[in-house]
Amino acid sequence: MLQMLDLDQEVRWSLRRELDPRLSAVLAYRLSCCCKAYEADAIATKPRRPDLAENRSGSLIKVYHQSVKEVMEAWLLTIRDVGERDFIASIASMVKQVKGARLEFDDDASDIPLAGGTHMVVKVDTFNSGSDWLPGMTEAQAGRKTAVLVISDLVTKGATPIASMLSLCVPPDRDAAGVQDMIRGFSQYCVQSGASFVGGDMGLSCETVLTGVGLGTAPSNGIVPRGGTKKGDIIAVTGLFGLTSVAFRILLDGLDAPNPLKAMALAAAYKPELDLTLVRMLAKEGAITASMDSSDGLGITLNTMAAHSQLSFDIEQLPVAQGVSEFAEANNIGLLDLIMRGGEEFRIVLSLPIDKWDKAVSIARRARAELIPIGHAQDGSGVTWKSPKGPITIPMKGYDDFREWS
Repeated sequence: MLQMLDLDQEVRWSLRRELDPRLSAVLAYRLSCCCKAYEADAIATKPRRPDLAENRSGSLIKVYHQSVKEVMEAWLLTIRDVGERDFIASIASMVKQVKGARLEFDDDASDIPLAGGTHMVVKVDTFNSGSDWLPGMTEAQAGRKTAVLVISDLVTKGATPIASMLSLCVPPDRDAAGVQDMIRGFSQYCVQSGASFVGGDMGLSCETVLTGVGLGTAPSNGIVPRGGTKKGDIIAVTGLFGLTSVAFRILLDGLDAPNPLKAMALAAAYKPELDLTLVRMLAKEGAITASMDSSDGLGITLNTMAAHSQLSFDIEQLPVAQGVSEFAEANNIGLLDLIMRGGEEFRIVLSLPIDKWDKAVSIARRARAELIPIGHAQDGSGVTWKSPKGPITIPMKGYDDFREWS
């Protein structure tokens, strides 16, 4: 029988502050039986690594204060339990940043300093048929989507795409013509974006897995991190949100929508478009302080940028695409969920100095890109929507590769 402990309120709040709320919730659930007098449940939830769970004093309380890695080992948490972002945080010590690099380990891409002040910017991303292939998506669209995944993060960091590669793993009975279409879709979009498709690798797998690699270049002072926002900066986006959320509800949940909303939503999901030059042009004029693509959802993106900048983001205007509000009302879905938690929009979220806003608008016009102000950065933490009914906290929720929508 495990030793029973009753944690006081102060300790519980301390633990919640130290751990990501999602991981804290998992631990609270799994350890609650050991912290309360639930004898039968305590036996059922006994850790499978008691040597780590019960420390020298026989107390479980210190388990909470161990590193995320030790907690995962003690309770043999699955990757779904931990989640993508907490797992990435747990392996930070295994990654060594190249001397002189501008981007941190957990940014959208990585950079390597070269001679003459130029940096190579590298991105790798994966498209898996089991989780990413939407109903009705063609092979060419799957290949194109893989290219979008890698090119998006290159251009969001201010890089000029120059080359791309593809690793393609397929089942042995996969249609050969369809496999060619995947490669064609990848190659065509990369070439269109300036990233020549120079080759790759093929392998055997149970599911179809496309892993793209993108290479780009940027001057050292032209690389834009996700954490450079300054107090008073304008928070802006390069387009409206909610269309991919509508598409997912149509394709995955069986809902319907009238045209032209349905057509626009499916186009956004099957063939997303990128702004290839905007960040690079803004960086050249010193008119941008931070940027990140919104592929995991606008809510996660805003919270991530705010946290990396150690500021709070006040959102004053929701960037709602035409028809999305009506779709939300007709299907009794929260509008905020459709806007903040959808993901796969590939819009860029940026922060810009307030005194450079007019210049940024002019640059966006030349780049044929939208630039929509949605809020400001202030002292504090977190993201808050200043709704007509009062402030609403925007949670760190969106798409997670191991949990899907969380």
